[in-house]
Amino acid sequence: MGFQEIGEYEEVLELSLRGIEQARKTQNAFLLFSNLDRLGRAYEVLLDLQEARRVHEEALGLRGALGPQYEVFSSIRLCAVAALSEDWEEAYAYAKRARQGRTFFNVLDIFYLHHVVEGLLRGGDERSAREEISRFAERAEANERARIAYLRSLAVLSEFESDTQRAIEHLQQAHTLAQKIGVPGELWQIQSRLGELHERRGEETEAQKAYSLAAQTLRELAQKIRDEELRERFLSAPLVRRVLGHLGRRSLL
Repeated sequence: MGFQEIGEYEEVLELSLRGIEQARKTQNAFLLFSNLDRLGRAYEVLLDLQEARRVHEEALGLRGALGPQYEVFSSIRLCAVAALSEDWEEAYAYAKRARQGRTFFNVLDIFYLHHVVEGLLRGGDERSAREEISRFAERAEANERARIAYLRSLAVLSEFESDTQRAIEHLQQAHTLAQKIGVPGELWQIQSRLGELHERRGEETEAQKAYSLAAQTLRELAQKIRDEELRERFLSAPLVRRVLGHLGRRSLL
C-alpha cells in the first residue's frame, strides 16, 4: 500500500503478482483473497480496468469460503472499477450490494468513498450517499489521508446539488492535502476533476491550469514505470487520454 500511495505502480504490480503466485500454492482462501485484492488494486491504479474487474470478480467468488464481509470488500472495489469505467448502473449495483452486506467499519473503505457516493447518487439513492459520507466524518477529522477521500466525496455531493463552486472549494482543500502528504494517484484525479468543473463554469484559464497540473502529475507517474509496454498501457487509458486531450499528448512525453 505504501508503494501504491507514493506512485510506484510498477513495483506494486510486481509485488502483487508474486504474492498471487505464492498464495495460489497455499490453497488458503484467506491468503488468496488478500493477494487478489492487492492485485486488483494494482491494476486499478494502473487504470487497467478490465484486469482489475477480472481479479476483483475472482476475489468475490471466494465469499462462500470466507463469509459475507468479504463480499462487501470486493463489491466496494468493483464499484470503484465501474465508476472509473463510467458504468454508473454497475457502480450503483455494487455500491448498494456493499451497503446491504456491511456489518462493521473498515478503515480502508474510505479510499473508495467518493466512488461509492457517486454510484449511489447516480442511482438515485441520495439518502444512502449522505449516510455513507456521515459514517466517515469523524475519522476524516482525525486523519489527513482519510480527509482527502472525504473532501472528494463532499465535492461529488456538491456537484450533484449543482453547487459547482462549493465542489471546487472541497477539491481545492483535497488538493492541498494531497500535495502535502504526497499521494500522486489522488492528486492527478483531483486536478482533472477541477479542470472539468472550471470548464463547466466557463473558466477556461483555471481549467487549463488544472489540466496542465494533472498532466504534469501523470508524467511523473509514467516516468516511474520502467517497462515500456506497461507505461504505454497506462498512458493509453481513457482517463489519461482525456486529460492529455486538453493539452496534446506531446506534453507527457
